[in-house]
Amino acid sequence: MKLLTDLNWGLMEILFLIIVFIVGFFITYLALPYIIKFMERKKYVGIDIHKNAKPEIAESGGLSIIFGFIFALIFLIIFFPGFFKEILIFLLTVLLAGFIGFIDDRKKLRSRYKIILSIFSGSIIFLANFFNFIIIDSPIIPFLDRTRLTIIYPFLIPLIVAVFINTVNMLEGYNGEGSGTCLIAICFLFICSLIWNSAEGVIFTVPVLAVIIPFFLYNKYPAKIFPGDIGTLSMGAMIACIMLFGSLEVATFCALLIHIFNSFYYIYSVRGFFESSDIQESKDDIILLEEDLIKASDQKDAVLTLPRLILAKGPLSEPELVKNFYAISIICGFFSILSILLMQFTLGTFDIYILIIILIILLVPTILILYKFPRIRGIIILMIILLISILGFLIFINIVIMPIPLEDLNLGWIDIPINLLISFILIIPILLIWYLITIKYFWNEIDKIE
Repeated sequence: MKLLTDLNWGLMEILFLIIVFIVGFFITYLALPYIIKFMERKKYVGIDIHKNAKPEIAESGGLSIIFGFIFALIFLIIFFPGFFKEILIFLLTVLLAGFIGFIDDRKKLRSRYKIILSIFSGSIIFLANFFNFIIIDSPIIPFLDRTRLTIIYPFLIPLIVAVFINTVNMLEGYNGEGSGTCLIAICFLFICSLIWNSAEGVIFTVPVLAVIIPFFLYNKYPAKIFPGDIGTLSMGAMIACIMLFGSLEVATFCALLIHIFNSFYYIYSVRGFFESSDIQESKDDIILLEEDLIKASDQKDAVLTLPRLILAKGPLSEPELVKNFYAISIICGFFSILSILLMQFTLGTFDIYILIIILIILLVPTILILYKFPRIRGIIILMIILLISILGFLIFINIVIMPIPLEDLNLGWIDIPINLLISFILIIPILLIWYLITIKYFWNEIDKIE
């Protein structure tokens, strides 16, 4: 990661980023009407299942995101040639993820094949890092400084990319849901990049924002186009690249906590990775009522999802439901800012008193959001319990586990830090307890449905 302050950027570089944004925005925005007409003419359409009229909507709208992204990155290379290698790998990773998504839109790949191919798309970054074409730093975690994962972390990169790609893909189904929550997350990652002094984080979030904003304008209720897997997979790849190149692992985890929660519920419910089309109709998580109101299913074997949890307190219209998602995403964004400040505190570059002041400042809009959206209060409490538990565990590792003088486990071709291995084992009971709490809460809410 290159530091912004080391680059001595001025007004010219800011102007370059504005031009990159304008190019990406207008290429995407102008391409969308043509893509909509093309998809409708080719009968590449999907049914908007959350409306009783069941309108047909153009699919694979993520193609516009890819078009705008390519042009934006061409200008990014012209204006910032010092980042050519990183930009090239960024582009190739997103293009491969988008290509996999486009194939899935046309051929409907099995979930396991999609996951394998997603891992393959992350291998581009792994190979580029392995051959020193680019450098991916090991993550910095609050209270642990830079972790001793220099050797192990690069091998985890393909899996990390696959996880983010598929996590983003799972939170999609309502008008503006996936694109809107990703847009909010990326806005906060841009803020985090500025705070973290990450040059890659800044220059990579700008073109991504540029292409997702115009797509969101067409995808929000009432949707004129759906992203398709080409859209969701490419957006997931974009976020994963911003995270890896910008050294924003912890912040990205917090910003996408809503996606992680939904994936957790879904995987727990269906006991694995399955496409929504493979789920039996009797297990649908929601029921469509008259006047396009959406109600949570009261069937015990119905799929557990975040929408079903929000709807457990009563039916909502689709726009009202999606607004609850946006509210959760904004609070997750606050978590990401706090995580960056904790990382700076860990490095000794930030004062704890300023951190407390910012925490109090962010508490005000959080309270207002929870007041306006009472359905998400329990979800946010569960998120806070998880984050505080992990934070407490990190402090425990720093004070108790890391000082223990243990040699690394040598496997011949790789050394595994024993201290971190013990830490991974010890965190399992914490995650298990949180798992039991969150599932218990879910079923308590579902049981309230009349």
